[in-house]
Amino acid sequence: MTALLRRTTVMDLLARRCPAADPDALESARRIVEDVERRGEAAVREYARTFDGLAEREPLYIERPALTAALDALAAADRERLERVAGRIRTFAQAQRNAIADVSLAIPGGSAGHRLVPLGAVGCYVPGGRHPLPSSALMTAIPARVGGVASVWVASPRPEPIVLAAAAVAGADGVLAAGGAQAIAALGLGCGPVPPADMVVGPGNVYVTAAKLLMSSRTAIDALAGPSEIAILADETADAALVAADLLAQAEHDPRAQAILITLNAGLIERVEDELERQLADLPTADVARAALAHWSGRD
Repeated sequence: MTALLRRTTVMDLLARRCPAADPDALESARRIVEDVERRGEAAVREYARTFDGLAEREPLYIERPALTAALDALAAADRERLERVAGRIRTFAQAQRNAIADVSLAIPGGSAGHRLVPLGAVGCYVPGGRHPLPSSALMTAIPARVGGVASVWVASPRPEPIVLAAAAVAGADGVLAAGGAQAIAALGLGCGPVPPADMVVGPGNVYVTAAKLLMSSRTAIDALAGPSEIAILADETADAALVAADLLAQAEHDPRAQAILITLNAGLIERVEDELERQLADLPTADVARAALAHWSGRD
């Protein structure tokens, strides 16, 4: 059996990392962003039809009533799961907010301090690639709402019902049915009922990352996210099944995803290898996960 995990060095891993903004993607994104700035909604619709498969009569903007309808149409178990996870995210976000307070200190001649003022509008990007990611809608829109942001819009290409339902649970005002650079430009510049965002957040592919970099001089962004990454530091007491599952949970996202196990225990490596093979046997995304493991082990 060919090993899935191969020994490598830190320098080799660093050399294989992809740049945050691919030069070709950056140039493509630049053309799209400039076109959206010039032609507005017409350009966004055109790119959404070309790249996202938006049909001629499909809505570009999915507003609150449709989000609520998608939530109401969910199976009871799926709705319960969404609301349970949303509750956990909201509780943690509220605890974070409560930990930061306004400060006012009397000083000679006046006062000094700071105030926490929420942003007016936030755009949340939810990828729509190999699998729907309702988690991205929850993890971006809920903290914005807890923070007091007045307008929260989600953008996602070909948004599936579960993503629309997640946007409803998260309290989003609506969903822009577009992806890629055109969605980031629309969120940052404003488009139809979507106001110009003070901040654009959320993960995405190389074109999304490139567009966020281009838009960062006009609107705040969270980070320039690359392919998924995970590094697990484990000793001989680690549960091999959980380690393997965590590695695959990132490896299945993208052939360039980085899944690393750091351990001094050879026995754990063997057990994780066995678990990887066992779990890959019935993983629907096994081809992608295997490609990612091969890429970062130096066997591509």
